[in-house]
Amino acid sequence: MIAEFDLSRRTALVIGAAGGLGREQALGLARAGADVAIADLNQSGLQATSLAIKAVGREVDVFPLDITVPGEVRAVVDAVEKRFGKIDILVNSAGMTRRGASEDYDQGLFERILDINLNGMFYACQNVGRLMIKRGGGRIINMGSIFSSAGIAESPAYAMSKGAVAQLTKTLAIEWAPYGIAVNAILPSWFDTAMGNVVADREKFYAGTAEVPSSADLAARTTGRVPLRRLGKPPEIVGATVFLASNAASMVTGHLLAVDGGFLAQ
Repeated sequence: MIAEFDLSRRTALVIGAAGGLGREQALGLARAGADVAIADLNQSGLQATSLAIKAVGREVDVFPLDITVPGEVRAVVDAVEKRFGKIDILVNSAGMTRRGASEDYDQGLFERILDINLNGMFYACQNVGRLMIKRGGGRIINMGSIFSSAGIAESPAYAMSKGAVAQLTKTLAIEWAPYGIAVNAILPSWFDTAMGNVVADREKFYAGTAEVPSSADLAARTTGRVPLRRLGKPPEIVGATVFLASNAASMVTGHLLAVDGGFLAQ
């Protein structure tokens, strides 16, 4: 392994690690040498991720967490510090989305998405940030989206939350730079995960709406707009994650790194 990418003797907390991109990020950090604390509301998914990390030969511990509850976030961060002695890397990968016409969008669903995608992310950054300030450094990686920078129809809550993630990332990067804390975000396009494959799961993503688009129509509006013309594969998120967590990114903070098949180049 190139020394700049070696994460040995570091501890990462990955929130949203029960599946999807969060699981791949946790595994990728472990393969790069980090010990990993994993947190999520999905306990069975956490156990599966834990077994995969153990197979890599790294230390891992599981922390059930509802990220929308500030007290739970604080308690988990304290528990991770007690278990591992420190948190060098935080990855905020929890998220959800539902699609629907903005004029009819359900208020409760709107608030739930913002609570998970944005508020919970801030609670995690805030609590881990306090520890990193005391220790004199660390790396925070927030999961944004291509819709942190571009608009998208029928996703008002998701687009709003991911746009705010970009601003939160830049704000914390500026504020915490004097403490040696780098704060960056990854902006993925559509990936082949339970949350990212909107074509395969279109009934779920349009649940409660008046009309569900056809597979062909939805594909044209999503992956059809990606220059590489495909979904991302979950392991393809690992390189960006390890890079931003490593010494190779020592001069990188406040950056929004697109992993998007060229979408934002248009």
